[in-house]
Amino acid sequence: MNRTGMRKTGRNRARVGPTGWALLWGQLRLRKRPLVLMTAWTAAEALPAALSGRLIAQALDAGFLAGHVAAGIGWLLALGAATVVGAWGQRQVYPHLADVVEPLRDALTRRVVTATLSAPQYALAPDTTAVSRLTRQIETVRDCVAGQLLVIRHFAITAVFVILGAASLGTAFLPLIGIPLGAALLLFVLLMPLLATRQYALLAAEEEFAHLATENLTALRDVIACGAADRSGTVLDDSVSTQTRARYALAGIGTLRRLAVGVGAHLPAALIVIDAARLVRHGLPPGAVVGALAYLTLSLEPALRTLVQGIGASGLRLTVALDRLARTTSQAPAEQPPERPPAVGARSPQGSGVDLDHVTFAYHPQAEPVVDALTLCLADGEHLALVGPSGTGKSTVANLVAALTTPTGGAVRLGGVPLDTLPPRELATLRTLIPQQAYVFDGTVRDNLGYLRSDATDHAMGRAAELLGLAPLLHRLGGLGAHLDTRALSSGEKQLITLVRAYLSPAALVILDEATSHLAPAAEARIEEAFRARPGTLIVIAHRISSAQRADRVLLMDGPGTATGTHRELLANSPTYRELVGHWTGEPG
Repeated sequence: MNRTGMRKTGRNRARVGPTGWALLWGQLRLRKRPLVLMTAWTAAEALPAALSGRLIAQALDAGFLAGHVAAGIGWLLALGAATVVGAWGQRQVYPHLADVVEPLRDALTRRVVTATLSAPQYALAPDTTAVSRLTRQIETVRDCVAGQLLVIRHFAITAVFVILGAASLGTAFLPLIGIPLGAALLLFVLLMPLLATRQYALLAAEEEFAHLATENLTALRDVIACGAADRSGTVLDDSVSTQTRARYALAGIGTLRRLAVGVGAHLPAALIVIDAARLVRHGLPPGAVVGALAYLTLSLEPALRTLVQGIGASGLRLTVALDRLARTTSQAPAEQPPERPPAVGARSPQGSGVDLDHVTFAYHPQAEPVVDALTLCLADGEHLALVGPSGTGKSTVANLVAALTTPTGGAVRLGGVPLDTLPPRELATLRTLIPQQAYVFDGTVRDNLGYLRSDATDHAMGRAAELLGLAPLLHRLGGLGAHLDTRALSSGEKQLITLVRAYLSPAALVILDEATSHLAPAAEARIEEAFRARPGTLIVIAHRISSAQRADRVLLMDGPGTATGTHRELLANSPTYRELVGHWTGEPG
C-alpha cells in the first residue's frame, strides 16, 4: 500500500467500520452465557459506587455532626465492607471474561489463516501483511475487547448508581451532575471519528512498514550485491517517519479526551461546591453535599476517566483492527476453502512418479534462484535421497514437489499430471510431507495417528506402530486411547508419531524433510526401510550418509549445480559429494 492509498483508506474508515463491529457482534452472540454471568457479578462489583455517597452522608449527618462518633465510624466501616464485597465481585468477573475473549481470538485466527491461504493470489504472492494481522491485530482485538467489556460495563453501572445515589440525597443534585455528564459524553462521541481516523492511519503505516521490510529483507543479498543498500534504507526510513508522524497526529488529537473528563466529573464537583451554601439553606444537610461530592470524586471521575482513556485508546485500536480484519477476511469461507473445480479434461495422476521439468524458484523476481532449471524424473516406487550443504535448496525442492511452493518457472508433475491442476482436496490424498519440526496436538494417540486417515483401524495403527518402532512408546502412554501431553514428549517421540501418521496416510508420495533428525541411526534405518517397502515413491532429505546409501538414487544440490546418481556413482564422480561424505563420517573427503 502506498502512502496516498494509506491516507485515502484512513479517510474512508467511517464507511467501512460497521463491518468490523458486525464481525465482533457475530462472535459475541456465540458467547451469551459468559456475558450474562459477567453482568450478574456486576451487582456485587458496583456496590461501593452505589453506596459510597449515601454512607458518607450518613456518617456525617447521623454520626459525627450529630455527636455520635461510634455511629459515624460504623457507617464508614459499612463503606469498607461494601468495598471488600465489590473487590470480591470484580474477581468473579475475570474467569467469565476469559470465556469470551479466548474463543474470540481462536475464531479470528482461523478466519485470517483460512482467508489468507485460500486467496487466489496467495500462490503467486504470499500476503506478508497476514503476519501483522495474526501477531498484532488479532491480539489487539483480544486485549481491547477484554478491556472494553470491563470499562464500558463498569462505567454504565457506576453512572447509573451515581445519579440515583445523588438523587436520593437531593433532587437538586440532578441538573448539577446530569447536564455536565451528558455534555461530556456528547463531546467524546463527537471526537471519536477524528480519533479513529488517526488510529487507522497509524495501523496502515505499520502494515506498510511490515510489507516493505519483508520485501527488502527477502532480497537482502541482491540489494547488497547491486549496491542498493542506501536506497533500501531510505525507503524503510521514510516508512518509519510515516509511522512517527501518524503517532504524533494521534497523540495530538488524543489530548482532547481529557476535556471530556473535566466537563463530566470536575465541572459538576465545582458546581456543587459553588452552590453548596444555597443547597444547605434550602434544607439539604451538609452530609448530603459531601456525599454528592463523594459520588463524583470516588466513583464517577475514575469511571469516566477510565472510559475516556479506554475507548479513546484501546477502543479506537479495536475499531480499526476489527475493520481491517473484516475487510481482509470478508471472502473467508465459514469452514474450508472452496474447492477448486477441476480443469476441463483434467485427469487423475497415474502412479506416484514425479517429474520436475526445468523447475526454477526464486524468493523475489530480482533474487538469485534457489532452484535453477532443475530437471528430474522419478519412477513410480523409486526412493530418492536429497543431499547437499545447508542452504542449497533441499527443503525448497521438497516444498515444490509437495505443491506447498509454486515454481517461478518450469513445471512439477505427479503421476504425469501438473500439480497446479490438482484440486487441494485431491492433492492432500496423493502426497504427504513430514518436516523436521513434528506437529503433534493435544488429543488421543488415535486422533494423532489417524489425522491423515480417519478410517484407519486400530489394527492398522498397531501394525504401523510395530513396523516403525512406536510400539514401546504406545505401550508406555497407555494405548491408542491415551491422551497425549505434547509437553511431555521428546522431539524424537513426536517425530515417531508423525512418521506413523504419514505411513498410515493414503498418499503414495511421501516426502521426509529431515523428519528423523532426532532419532537414532538404527531407528532411522528401520523407518526408511518400512517406507521403502510401502507402495509408492519416497523422497528423503538426508542428514546422515546412511540415508543416501539406502536410496535408489541421490540428488546432490550445491547451489546452481546439481548431480544425480547412486551413492557409489557420486562418490566416484563428484568431489563435492566426496567432501560431504567425509564431513558426515568425520573422515577427509
